[in-house]
Amino acid sequence: MFARHILVLGLITSALCGCVQDQQRPLTLNSILESPQLDGFSGADKVVPIQFPRDHGEHRDFQTEWWYLVGIVRDNVGRPFGFQFTLFRQALKPNHKDLNPWRSGHLYMAHMAISDVQREKHSSFERISRGHESLAFVQTQPFKVVLEDWQLYSTEDSFAPLQLEAQDGEFGLNLSLEVTKPPVLHGNQGLSSKSPQNASYYYSIPRLSASGTLTSPEGEFTVTGNAWMDREWSTGILDKHYGGWNWLSLSFVGGEDLVLFNLVPVDPKTPVFPVGMLVDSKGQKSNLNVDDWRMSPIRFWRGWPLDWELEIDGRKISIEAAYDNQLMTTSIRYWEGVVFAFENQQQVGEGYLELTGY
Repeated sequence: MFARHILVLGLITSALCGCVQDQQRPLTLNSILESPQLDGFSGADKVVPIQFPRDHGEHRDFQTEWWYLVGIVRDNVGRPFGFQFTLFRQALKPNHKDLNPWRSGHLYMAHMAISDVQREKHSSFERISRGHESLAFVQTQPFKVVLEDWQLYSTEDSFAPLQLEAQDGEFGLNLSLEVTKPPVLHGNQGLSSKSPQNASYYYSIPRLSASGTLTSPEGEFTVTGNAWMDREWSTGILDKHYGGWNWLSLSFVGGEDLVLFNLVPVDPKTPVFPVGMLVDSKGQKSNLNVDDWRMSPIRFWRGWPLDWELEIDGRKISIEAAYDNQLMTTSIRYWEGVVFAFENQQQVGEGYLELTGY
């Protein structure tokens, strides 16, 4: 979602300019987004039909895009783990012609994380590379995204099933992913407004079955579970009136899936611009209006709002972090981790929460 746009901009700024950050001035989202070069890129400013397999691949006329995957899996005795894998593409300047493959106009970055819920241990990893056919690239059909030996790819001519392979030291993911709900388009036929001046093209695959192995210093675990996939591309910046965002995806035991998003305003008087979508057990989606839901923080950890009360459709649902320290210790710190949903003290779902700007 929109959060990943800002993360990749900051990381690329740090990686390419060779700047040394003042240790007395922490890097912030707004400070890295001053005077961006947006002229010459396409923008998400009108409804454009989203088509497959084309839109599983790259959109190089836009500045930024990502392929994002999170999931919760369990071993054969029910021990839960969360995982994240994201690959970002960032254009360094518009209309770049790759006359020399080593002078690519595109930078790629990938994040991997594993949340060991039982041990309350969160491990995160990051890689950055210039685009090159031997280093980092995206292929539309058959689908493949690659950064060095990290990759997510189709195992057949069709988009699914997918295979995720990523290893860093003693931590790794080797998972097969089957689409169990079809892609759903956010907003207006895939045009998703994020603030009065910003939008993206955005679709999600709300449920994929996941099976395979997860490795950690404890060894290799055979796991199964569910995953959520996001695809988004855009050109734009975080409005100066906002410092970050809250993003939540939940999968309910009844088969429904929910995604919610709102910006975090710098001034409390600024509107939060909330958007949401509910996907029923058969894969039919409904956009949620501003008045359809409300999410309020009820517990903080080191300034991060980790537990929430969600009011939706006359229901009150408690969202609780599986454990507190699920910080991504990448170039820009953000919180992304496993949460559980409870209603009347009974667990009714689980998912992922992403927080930035706190």
